[in-house]
Amino acid sequence: MGKRLLLLMVFVLCLTSLSIAGYPASVTVLEKAEIAKLNDEQVVDAYQDAIVEIEASRSFHTTSGFSPKEYKEYKSLLKYRLLLAAEIHSRNLETPQF
Repeated sequence: MGKRLLLLMVFVLCLTSLSIAGYPASVTVLEKAEIAKLNDEQVVDAYQDAIVEIEASRSFHTTSGFSPKEYKEYKSLLKYRLLLAAEIHSRNLETPQF
């Protein structure tokens, strides 16, 4: 009985650690000096990528998780939303509320 319980505990711990691992971040974290060398467009792109990565990671850890393909598609959708919001802002339009 004790061996079965121990085996079950090890099995559950292994599965939990695998699901917590998630997917590695695809954003490269730059140092302050490296950021200063970026042009305006690169800074905006890096900022958008960081926002998308943070939101995708947060969503991944608060849900049951995504498959690698779903995770990539979700990140693409987050990036699209962010780009649309930036375009709406640049045209001095109001963001639709619902």
